[in-house]
Amino acid sequence: MRLMLMPTVVAAVVGAALTGCGESKPAVSDTASAAKPKTAVPASFFTMERPVDVKDLKTVRDSASKGDTVTFLARIGGRVHPFTDAQALFVVTDPALASCEIMAEDDHCSVPWDYCCEDSDDLKMNVATVRFLDEGRPIRANAKGAGGLDVLKFVVVTGTVNAINDEGLFIVDADSIWVGGKPTFGQPRLGSK
Repeated sequence: MRLMLMPTVVAAVVGAALTGCGESKPAVSDTASAAKPKTAVPASFFTMERPVDVKDLKTVRDSASKGDTVTFLARIGGRVHPFTDAQALFVVTDPALASCEIMAEDDHCSVPWDYCCEDSDDLKMNVATVRFLDEGRPIRANAKGAGGLDVLKFVVVTGTVNAINDEGLFIVDADSIWVGGKPTFGQPRLGSK
């Protein structure tokens, strides 16, 4: 199963790196496969209680190892399509990175969640893929909307590190997720508490 997920993760990182600021085009669907989802993401993965004293994704990632249980704050995004239809997973970025909608008051980017104005090397080392598993297998569903998940929202993820390397790969299998709000220009941490 890990080998089957690798193309999705690599596509997430490469897609984020190849997208240029202002060149993004919104898409109707984020489809990684023609397979239709069969199962919804269970509500049991989500919590209304935000964990306290949570570190940002980059800090946690820098000291994590495979098998560790981790908890981190991040924002949904980092590529044009952070959700997929084939598997219940999504891509998150470290909250220190700036998505386009918090860089200016004007609406200068149609896809601010792809972080197109960030350096692609910085982005690659500041993202994670969060997966939902059922009995050890990825759930076949689109996670967008489950528990309030949406692009640019803050999330606090608690889960187990499934894979990590020095090339930007960081996969966390979710146990619990708190979903917050979205920041705005001048308030980059709005929605994180």
